[in-house]
Amino acid sequence: MILSRLIIVAAAAACLFLTTSHADEPARPGAPHLLPAETLAYVRIANVPELVEKFRETAMGRIVTDPQVQPFVGDLYRSAAEAFQVVEDRVGVPLHELLAIPQGELCIALVAAEQGRPQPVAFFDVGDHLFAAEQLIESAETALAQQGATRTTKLVDKTDIVIHTMPGDRQRRIAYFIREGVIGISSDEELLAQILGVWDGDEVNSLAENRTFTAIMKRSVGFKDEPPQITWYADPILLARKATQGNFSAQAGISLITGLGFNGVKAVGGSLILATEEFDGIFHTHLMLENPRNGVLKMIAFEAGEVTPEPWVPKDAASYASLNWNVDKTYTELTRLYDTFRGEDAWKDQVVETVGKQLGIDLEKEVVNALEGRATMVTWMQRPARINSQSRLGAFKLKDPAQTSATLDRVAAKFPERLKRKTYGGATYYLAEVQGRNRQPDAEIVRIPTPCLAVLGDYFLVTDSEKFFEQVVITQSDASLSLANELDFKLIANKIQRQQGETKAGMISFNRPEESFRTLYELATANSTQTRLAAASENNGVFRALNGALTNNPLPPFAVLARYLAPGGALVTDDETGIHYTAFTLRRD
Repeated sequence: MILSRLIIVAAAAACLFLTTSHADEPARPGAPHLLPAETLAYVRIANVPELVEKFRETAMGRIVTDPQVQPFVGDLYRSAAEAFQVVEDRVGVPLHELLAIPQGELCIALVAAEQGRPQPVAFFDVGDHLFAAEQLIESAETALAQQGATRTTKLVDKTDIVIHTMPGDRQRRIAYFIREGVIGISSDEELLAQILGVWDGDEVNSLAENRTFTAIMKRSVGFKDEPPQITWYADPILLARKATQGNFSAQAGISLITGLGFNGVKAVGGSLILATEEFDGIFHTHLMLENPRNGVLKMIAFEAGEVTPEPWVPKDAASYASLNWNVDKTYTELTRLYDTFRGEDAWKDQVVETVGKQLGIDLEKEVVNALEGRATMVTWMQRPARINSQSRLGAFKLKDPAQTSATLDRVAAKFPERLKRKTYGGATYYLAEVQGRNRQPDAEIVRIPTPCLAVLGDYFLVTDSEKFFEQVVITQSDASLSLANELDFKLIANKIQRQQGETKAGMISFNRPEESFRTLYELATANSTQTRLAAASENNGVFRALNGALTNNPLPPFAVLARYLAPGGALVTDDETGIHYTAFTLRRD
């Protein structure tokens, strides 16, 4: 319990962006060189003060420090500091000192043990803030002593490892060391001893020599080789196996996963890079896969293809994503896997025929074979602003729209009480009756979903908003209203084109943070929201602080915030090493 608290404190202190101090990192190997090759999961902040400074250069960091917003943020911080007073009385460190403790690298990891479950380890540089860190440790040691823990020490390379053993269970241990302004914490003192040995020059196979780890990290730098501020890595299958040792039911579940082909996942990792010359932020994730792929992983079937927004995508869309997929490859492997576990022809007997009886359609002929392979997802903000203003639309390109339209009509005829036929602008669609719609939510803060199904052009559409569908129909009739003509989309598409390289993207996306932010702003400044917040603040300290901050420091016009926000995009590439996802947001001057 105390170990987890210390790790959480360390991570929280690193991720809050209010510290102002700086310190040089101790001359020692970085986390990837200190950790053993058997590291199962890891999150690392290369330098906490640098991360703080980079965050301040991002759109969100510039918003919270804007002269017209800063009084509101400062009011909230003062409230947080007052609320923290209860904790301060126990740990002896005020909030501002706690936030300033991390002064360099911070790493949290899980390492495979020879026997038993994986062991957690965390270490972080505290620089010249060692006194405050030692106060935290002293408070933790006092709490452990009150629980009956015994304290011993072990000298390793001129550094004391302090070990607390809980009463009645020698497996419950908490150990730590302090060396040259660095604090290491773990439940395994031998792991800490190994880290200290590597620090002093012992040669061991480290995480930095793990080829899978290095391959992922090489693909997770900025577009101009900018170093990331945060990196992460995990071997999920091995982690699951190690974490469930001795649990036979859990091991059986892992065996099932292995049978499905998930053991082909070698590792997953990525990075976050903030405030580069061109971008507000870049996020990487790489899923490293065995080659050739088997089972479920073989069903991943991205293909290169057209990703330009369709003529019906509204120009004021909040986000847009489109992918191309080999439907036949995925369906064939899905059928094979199902039959492998359920028996010969099980898919046909248990799924295809069941769907046919319930809906009156041929699943393979009228659904699977009808799909050309392109799918698109669009979000759109429905006004007035509500908690769920973001409405969604999924679209699937068809080989024979007339056939699918006839299939939809036939299905709707079987459920006349659930699907109501309507038309708008010459387009036919079906409005789905939502169960429980008569129980009206508070319309001032919640949008009532109105799901619709339709065949429009050569796409099958499904959306949760009738108004969104109507906007799509309007856009279809006037090409000038399409997202494809918008300058910000063209800019992002150009950035994606430059970054995908020789491996063409199987999926791209475009998003406008400004649209989502605008909805939140309108909701936050609405009279109905402020009335509810004032009422809720009577019995809730968090709401009271928020209400007081908003009352004393009203938010500035939205234009003040919007000037920091820029569009972003993402792409997915699929090659022999696995699946790589890259997302980015542009940097606005």
